[in-house]
Amino acid sequence: MTTQDFDNDARLEKAEVAHAEDAVAVRDHEMTTWECAKRNPKAIVWAIYANLGATLVGYENLALAVCLALPAFQMKFASLVDGNLIIPAYWQSLWNATYNIMQLFGSLTAGFVQDKLGRRAVFLAGIIIVSCGITLAYLAETPAQFMGAKIISGFAVGAFQSTTQTYVSEITPLPLRGIALSLNILMMNVGFLIAISTTYARVTIMNESAFRVVFAAAWVFPGILALGLPFLPESPYYLIAKNKRDLALKHLAKLSSKDEDLDARIRHMEETVEAEKLISCEKASFLECFKGSNWRRTRIILICMYMPQIVGSSLSSNAPYFLSQTGLSSGLIIKIMQIGLGVSILSSLVNIYMMTLFRHRPLMFVGMTICALIYLIMGVAAASPQSEKTNLAIGISMQFLALAYGPAIGSSLAVAGEVSASRLRAKSQGIAFGFQAITSTVWVTVLPYMFNKDEGNMGGHIGWVFLGMTLLMMVAVFFDVPGTKGRTFHELDIMFEKKISARHFEHYKSD
Repeated sequence: MTTQDFDNDARLEKAEVAHAEDAVAVRDHEMTTWECAKRNPKAIVWAIYANLGATLVGYENLALAVCLALPAFQMKFASLVDGNLIIPAYWQSLWNATYNIMQLFGSLTAGFVQDKLGRRAVFLAGIIIVSCGITLAYLAETPAQFMGAKIISGFAVGAFQSTTQTYVSEITPLPLRGIALSLNILMMNVGFLIAISTTYARVTIMNESAFRVVFAAAWVFPGILALGLPFLPESPYYLIAKNKRDLALKHLAKLSSKDEDLDARIRHMEETVEAEKLISCEKASFLECFKGSNWRRTRIILICMYMPQIVGSSLSSNAPYFLSQTGLSSGLIIKIMQIGLGVSILSSLVNIYMMTLFRHRPLMFVGMTICALIYLIMGVAAASPQSEKTNLAIGISMQFLALAYGPAIGSSLAVAGEVSASRLRAKSQGIAFGFQAITSTVWVTVLPYMFNKDEGNMGGHIGWVFLGMTLLMMVAVFFDVPGTKGRTFHELDIMFEKKISARHFEHYKSD
């Protein structure tokens, strides 16, 4: 055994002893989800508040997609091709790609700024920046101006995404943590539904107010966030990392019930941060996320953050325009999408309950199995003689991918939010949502060329592509993604240092 191995074992043993003596961890393990919810209403309220950013993200993401199907938007920005109004594929790709690329920069920048200035500072910056982006979208007269709006909004959206998950994971007690992290997809779906419902009443309006009102309505979200921001408690973990114990106590009190042992909770946080320093003496940086056991954690996060593509988030965001090219009316398209979004919200709500009963990995596989079946239906329908019925079958099957949103994405977000080391969490979440932005960029760039009539004209045959991708994802999750339900951050640190395999993670018992 080398000296380095001996030192690592000594550090690990010391970390395990500290954890064994942690009364807070024991109490968290013994408490049920419902008991924890009743004891921590403040934490729940602030977790929901933070996820208003996810609602904004959902609204922003779908507002463009639904406007693509509005006749008024097409008259403003489309070109005439064979007697049909078609928005050129390169503009669709540019709008979506620049939006997603800026999400990457927003996520990574937020990961750095969070550790320097705190979580609240990033929320404030995001509110200001996204308000500017919404204003430019409302005033845009040309495709290039509209692209400028997407660039600004994309940066803010990326910052909101990574900061929300970091913040929520740090303010919620263990029994609620996974559920609180999965709220992200529920709140995003609420944003989707608001966007599609706002648009529905404007389908028959043929002037520019049809789509400009849709963009203007987005101001509601930063407005609500701005009203609550002065009262938002800072993350106690961030304050502990900055050696501001007294301030951490003050902000923890704003998150906790009156009978909470604040000193014990703060000591628990201090022990977690200190134990991580014993295990890794390096300064927290993006580079450290790709070294040693942290590389395994980062790899798990990246797999989890690809799950939205498996569930067809980029595919679904193009659904309105795709369906408009199959001959379905704008009104029918929006009705189909409303049904799908209603299903996604129901799926997310049911998943919140299911996460109290089942572990993360089984839920992920349930979601991926649903996706595989739906992609198979799409492919078979596309292989049949084309008619209005087959187009309708493709459109409906795309919307019912929403059944998988809760178990697949909700559970993946829980793992991605919990699996990183505490001292690297902000940077890990920046990488997570940056990676999600990259994968979204690739797909939203490629998809219009795959399904547009003036390009690949694949139609529902895209289902075969996504079916193959889903099967590969099942293999990756089986071998590499552990379940983190019921594990304190301290326990997870020890388990990663011990190199517990993904399949044995959920059944591991501390010594």
